[in-house]
Amino acid sequence: MLQILGPSGPHITSLIIKSIGYLTLAGLLFFFFRLYQVRMMFRRVQKEHGIPMMPHSFLFGHLVTVAKITIKYKIPRDGHGHWMFRYIKQEYPEIAGQGIVYMDVWPIGYPMLAVYNPNMMAQFIQENSLPKFWAMPQVEFKGFTGGQDLVNLDGPEWKKARSMFNPGFSAKNLLSLVPDMIEEVLVFRERLEKAATSGEVIRLADYTTNLTVDIVGRAVLGTRLQTQVKANRLMELMKRQLKLIYFELSLSKQLNPLVPLKNWIYNRKISNELIPYILNTAQNYEKIEGSKTIVTLALKEYINEVQDYTARGNIPPEFVDRVVKHIKIFMFAGHDTTATLLAYIYYMLSKNPDKAAKLRAEHDEVLGPDPTAAAGLIRADPTLLNKLPYTMAVLRETLRLFPPVGGSIRQSPPGHFLTHPETGVRYPTYGFMMHSSASTVLRDPEYWPEPDSFIPERFMTRDESDPLHPVKNAWRPFEMGPRNCIGQELVYVEVRLILALTVREFEVEEVFPADAPEWMGIKAYQITNPEAVSTAHPKDGLPVKVKARK
Repeated sequence: MLQILGPSGPHITSLIIKSIGYLTLAGLLFFFFRLYQVRMMFRRVQKEHGIPMMPHSFLFGHLVTVAKITIKYKIPRDGHGHWMFRYIKQEYPEIAGQGIVYMDVWPIGYPMLAVYNPNMMAQFIQENSLPKFWAMPQVEFKGFTGGQDLVNLDGPEWKKARSMFNPGFSAKNLLSLVPDMIEEVLVFRERLEKAATSGEVIRLADYTTNLTVDIVGRAVLGTRLQTQVKANRLMELMKRQLKLIYFELSLSKQLNPLVPLKNWIYNRKISNELIPYILNTAQNYEKIEGSKTIVTLALKEYINEVQDYTARGNIPPEFVDRVVKHIKIFMFAGHDTTATLLAYIYYMLSKNPDKAAKLRAEHDEVLGPDPTAAAGLIRADPTLLNKLPYTMAVLRETLRLFPPVGGSIRQSPPGHFLTHPETGVRYPTYGFMMHSSASTVLRDPEYWPEPDSFIPERFMTRDESDPLHPVKNAWRPFEMGPRNCIGQELVYVEVRLILALTVREFEVEEVFPADAPEWMGIKAYQITNPEAVSTAHPKDGLPVKVKARK
């Protein structure tokens, strides 16, 4: 037997080497074929439609152009990518002035059509809400939810899911959950008080993240996750799985054969954590007294729809699996972006004491002069939060300056065009990832006077002739149209509540090192965290010292 196997060894080795060689050759052939396809697509659009484009290389596309912009404007390596579109517009104002810029960044990213005109954004997001770009459900979120969640679904499945969860995310229902949220905010206040007493430097974004996780746990699941005081298994599992998601070229993740296995393991473990909540809620939702969580109302919608009250004890496994996927996306999106927003609000108030004074004066007027009494007043009457217009203006202005997400990406059908509302020029979109560059619009001087300044008063004016009055379709951190963020009301409620219970007692002071890099005029610039999903986060978690106010 050894004699038979022995001589075959070199033959097998040779066969393996040849196979690898053929596969490598096939891969290279496919790479250059795809490169030719993509590059020619841009050349044809330019030739057939006479559309001005940035300098384009047949070998590198627009990658060299992007690299030159990065160097010229000193964009830091960790600077968040959604601001690149702003610098492209600064470098090529005439091209961006047509409302769109065609961007060929393949193979780093997909062939792209960046849209700068808010009224042209409305054409594919509001007036005709096109499906999400195919890579979102099939690549980016495939391992996390299989693309079967409210963010990624399309068509009738999306409409059905949106309808099921709308009652839970209504402003009325969320206000009913405020007493539960207050418990979590009081824990946050205690943590701030300890930090102020100790004088230690804290990463503010870590504190706000733990808080928003706990609030989302109450609102979605009706349970205390207590991540502010100890590690939580559910959220630890989710954080580990989120690290497997990639939105840009990531060979270490894309070519790692263990990534699918890891996603399978995490999906199973997270399901085991969530399913008991779902089944218990389905079986007992009529017995739940007081406020109803988002999952409670969603399951009520489902049970009422099937009109089978025995279903509450025997919900189909495929439906439970779908609810698990929705909960995962809510838990992720519901805490991550709100935590970033909160951190930046405290930061901007510290940099603008006159605005902080106006905010605190509003709280004194609505909630009384004693900050320690605010929790009891709001618990008794959550609608008091609706009487804080300047607080809401601060929230909106902070989102304008620091949007966690740079825009929406959509898929266009064959023969689809965007039309410039003023020139009437039509631009082909098929084959390109359509990106609404909301982050650029939010700081565009064409729509916002003093675009880099913190001026909450923009959102207080009702006079459309006032230069500060927001231009139609220009404020879109939650996007617009039928697929706007379902959780925006939750953000409005929890942020106003948190500020009402903390800003009169505490303030923060940034403590970046003296030689820390600056970008866009600040050290707390937005970064891409390679260990997490690509929403924008404050640099270094925004290190601060908390100070108690007298």
